[in-house]
Amino acid sequence: MRRELVNGIELKLDGKNITVKNKRTKKQHEEYIQQVIANRPKNLEFIESSIERVIEIFKTFDNFQLLGFLSYNHFLNHNNPEDDGMAEVTLEYATSFATAISNNPTKQPTTDIFEELKDLLTNIRMTYNAYISTEGLIANYTEQESHLRFLTVLEALHMRGDGYMNHIYNVFKEMFSGHDQFLIDNYGFDSNDILETFMQLEDSWYCRLRLPNGAPHPSCMKRFKEWYEGKGIKLFRADDPQPMIDFLADNPDMVSRDGKPDGYLISNPKQSQVLHKIRFRKAQHKKVVEAINQEFGENVNFLNPKFQGLPLNETLIIQKPIIKYKDEFYLFAFNILTRNLFDIAESLIKNADKKYYKEKYLGNKYSLSRDNYLENKTAELLDNFIKKSNSYLNLKYKPGILDENGNLVETELDLLIVSEKANYIVEIKAGGLSAPSKRGALKSLTGQLSETVGYGAYQSHRVYKYIIENDNNSFYDKQGKIINVDNTKKTFRVTITLEHLSGYISNLHELKELGIVEPDVEFAWNCSLFDLMIFSDILENEDDFIEYLEQRIPLFTSEKLRVNDEIDLLGYFLENGKLVDEKLLKKVDDYALNKASQEIDEYFQKGGEKPKKKR
Repeated sequence: MRRELVNGIELKLDGKNITVKNKRTKKQHEEYIQQVIANRPKNLEFIESSIERVIEIFKTFDNFQLLGFLSYNHFLNHNNPEDDGMAEVTLEYATSFATAISNNPTKQPTTDIFEELKDLLTNIRMTYNAYISTEGLIANYTEQESHLRFLTVLEALHMRGDGYMNHIYNVFKEMFSGHDQFLIDNYGFDSNDILETFMQLEDSWYCRLRLPNGAPHPSCMKRFKEWYEGKGIKLFRADDPQPMIDFLADNPDMVSRDGKPDGYLISNPKQSQVLHKIRFRKAQHKKVVEAINQEFGENVNFLNPKFQGLPLNETLIIQKPIIKYKDEFYLFAFNILTRNLFDIAESLIKNADKKYYKEKYLGNKYSLSRDNYLENKTAELLDNFIKKSNSYLNLKYKPGILDENGNLVETELDLLIVSEKANYIVEIKAGGLSAPSKRGALKSLTGQLSETVGYGAYQSHRVYKYIIENDNNSFYDKQGKIINVDNTKKTFRVTITLEHLSGYISNLHELKELGIVEPDVEFAWNCSLFDLMIFSDILENEDDFIEYLEQRIPLFTSEKLRVNDEIDLLGYFLENGKLVDEKLLKKVDDYALNKASQEIDEYFQKGGEKPKKKR
């Protein structure tokens, strides 16, 4: 057990349980609050002056060397748990500054400039986080509004991914393959080309990279081994240069010198530009890059005069992460590609044809649309562990609501699953959060959460009441088939979202106080599609799922629970048969979990043993 006292707050780590308890007296707490309020203007002043200095650095020194140094910093820290992703987000933040400033200076930065830039970018993000977290202490926002904004900013600042990469890649291929012909007609490449390009750009970079000790990266030898095994070559003669000549001809993205593979030192700032210059392995890769690039200065809106350079300002690097300079292309922050895979593909479709985007990509009139894909995928995933069940998509029913003419209103249920043990009412929401919402713009944020979490809860609650209050309830599909639901069974309500929203909905009771969820609507279990893929793979049977839901749904009303990741709760459930330590929860101010999903991460990321619920 570890215990720390920080500013009068006791932090205690006991196994996987993290608890927080306020040990201050009332007077000490009031004095602390006043001190925090007094420091807020100083924090804002620090942020603004630091951003001005960052802009000055990018306007003065070679941007390729600045970004190259931060890329090197990310390379050194990408597996460092103490860094916790800071090097990655710092590199991406810097890319927004670089692309917002026209031209590229040629002055070489010193080591002191490199270190200053890294510290500035890191401290801006940390101070901005603290500034947002304390805004509830002033009268601009209610406590609930402030907390929602803080969760939103925290989620965006740390750029958490939606799920495991193999899940993201699979969903992307399945969702966008139905629009391949459209992409080919408009851009000359399909969805698989997009994914292949993103993966290849990083692999190509590693293949031309030389480690600080001068040795080639292992990816270079791996590429050569795959090539000669694919050619059926068993032996090499030391005096025969032809195999290497052929290898380099088949791999034009490699760097060579004197007929042998070569590369550039990642630790040498003067080689940053040539190291990060994209070399294409296939013609299709170049077509993709040509569709998602921008030149220096194109991202100028990031330096909006009113709030210039803030970490969550809208930035063009989300849709156009490649830098074009003098007819060459460059990429420094590879994770931007994979993290924004869906946004990039959607923007390509929308920019090519807004009518197609609205009528074929969105909605459910086209069989291969995004919404139809999500509904079918959700049914498939739930069927994996809800055995001996029947799934019904897009059912109609009349819940007893009358229109202005006195006629019964017909409405729809996305998915109904009926098993021997329970009924499952499932609403599926494809809509995500816009850039303003992710920056904490309350009107936009509350509106979009209302459309997903709030409306999903309302719809399933309406279905639930209809089933429970009507023994003769009836639903019907497109063919007119009637389905009656046994209301004596357990009945659960579920909302599945495409976007990962667990950080926003960890405290659903606050969403009710903000009007996002209606007062008379009970909470449904909310889960992203990517989290559902994890549940679908790991849960062994329906009984475990029912047990999980029966424990999970009441926790949404707990004001003490601070668990922003549903998979942490799943990990704790598998290990302990419950979701929280109830006795501990009663004694503390706040309760969270510490790395409860570690075994799940090992299974999906490193091929470890599949976690199972302890019996």
